Amino acid sequence: MSGKKAGRAMPSKHRIRTPFWMQDLQSRNVAVEEKVMTLFQPDILVGAQFQTTFQRRFHLDPERVLMLAVLQDAVVCFQENVAAKCKRKQTMHLDAEAWVLNKDRSYLFSFENICEALGYDANYMRDGLLRWKRTRLERGSEQNVQSMVGRVGT
Repeated sequence: MSGKKAGRAMPSKHRIRTPFWMQDLQSRNVAVEEKVMTLFQPDILVGAQFQTTFQRRFHLDPERVLMLAVLQDAVVCFQENVAAKCKRKQTMHLDAEAWVLNKDRSYLFSFENICEALGYDANYMRDGLLRWKRTRLERGSEQNVQSMVGRVGT
């Protein structure tokens, strides 16, 4: 019984196993192979199509860039000055908040018009900013109470 044990062939120590992804190559679906091979086909592009791959995907015309800057400035003024003690910074926050809450569409750079031009949902942004403010003020009041309790306890 050299090499055989009870009618079965002994596995060779040097036998190489084929990787799982190469097994059953013959049983693969021909349509799948064709789809995979299309990935390696050369692309035929017009020069303009080739150039567009190297351009920014998020292209804004100058008017929209200005609108985005106005919106960003309003959000920064709203968030950075929410708990300000300085009168000037409080005014900046209140002006930004009033602009965000205003639903008037009669002028070009209104919050509603800017959000629409940039593809944002104005109500969603408004609600998010107000929710952020509420959370920030609640957290700030809790910290003030804790600091006051710490002073009284000492």
